[in-house]
Amino acid sequence: MLVDSTIVRDLRDMGAAAASAEAAGYDGIWTFEGAHDPFLPLLLAAEHTENVQLGTSIAVAFARNPLTLATIGWDLQAYSGGRFVLGLGTQIKPHITRRYSMPWSRPAARMRDMIAGIRAIWDSWENGSRLDHRGEFYQHTLMPPLFRPDAAQVDGFGPPPIWLAGVGPAMTRVAGEVADGFLSHPLCPPEFLRDTTVPTLRSAATQSERSMPAIHHSAMVIVGHDAAARAEAREAVRRQIAFYGSTPAYHPVLESVGYRDIGPRLHELSRSGDWTAMATLVDDTLVDAIAVTIDGPAAGAADLLSRYGDLVDRMGLNTPYAADPELLAEVGSAVRRS
Repeated sequence: MLVDSTIVRDLRDMGAAAASAEAAGYDGIWTFEGAHDPFLPLLLAAEHTENVQLGTSIAVAFARNPLTLATIGWDLQAYSGGRFVLGLGTQIKPHITRRYSMPWSRPAARMRDMIAGIRAIWDSWENGSRLDHRGEFYQHTLMPPLFRPDAAQVDGFGPPPIWLAGVGPAMTRVAGEVADGFLSHPLCPPEFLRDTTVPTLRSAATQSERSMPAIHHSAMVIVGHDAAARAEAREAVRRQIAFYGSTPAYHPVLESVGYRDIGPRLHELSRSGDWTAMATLVDDTLVDAIAVTIDGPAAGAADLLSRYGDLVDRMGLNTPYAADPELLAEVGSAVRRS
């Protein structure tokens, strides 16, 4: 099992944090698009590491266009020596239309076209072919020599792989059809991955005559040096589950562990901004269905592998609280050794 670290740091600290993660034995370093850009930290990570894989989990695809993503993906792949993964996700409609002021329509079809556009641009740059992508949502038909990067920059490894995040069946099918990897959502328990995600990916890949995409899952964990720290971590995880569960697109995930009725109630409370009441709806049984409590690295690693070992290829440790990085690294090492 490959074990990855997600790092969200001030840019001034990113280089040192990435170097520490590589020294701790992590196989990959991921960033995500929250309050800051997801790509800039990876430039610093590439500068301060040598072998670890680097990726976005996720960059918001619909906040950009295929040429923008193709350019930054190419540059990070070239600078890192072939270690970059372009991980994309859609976000939800209110964020795309109201936060980014970008168009939203038929997200699965739009994502399929976006990935095709990115690859058409990369093919034009790498092989000198004429750019002629005429998709339903994106059209790229102009690429003068002045704007072509040097193909030699990616000799030996080519443009980066594209990984796609998804939860629902439509986007998961797109990932199986066109993506190189799949980024599972931290809310998803093993039941959902086993019964819904993996079969959908496999079916889509088979029908498209492609290999099954690799799967990365960032598992929520409850970790701390003592009972008090773990109790505090549990409450942070409870609040995060409530936040995720308030999104209607994630309600089938809650249904997969027997919590069909909680999703609409969380959604209504989120609309009124009652975040405190939302957390009270998430009981300990639901917390334990989603998250793994780490009672020592070896026991925690065994629990993580028993849940996810036959379902995913890479694993991250998701902590919506300030966890001790050394303790997380110990758990990660135990997973890799098992």
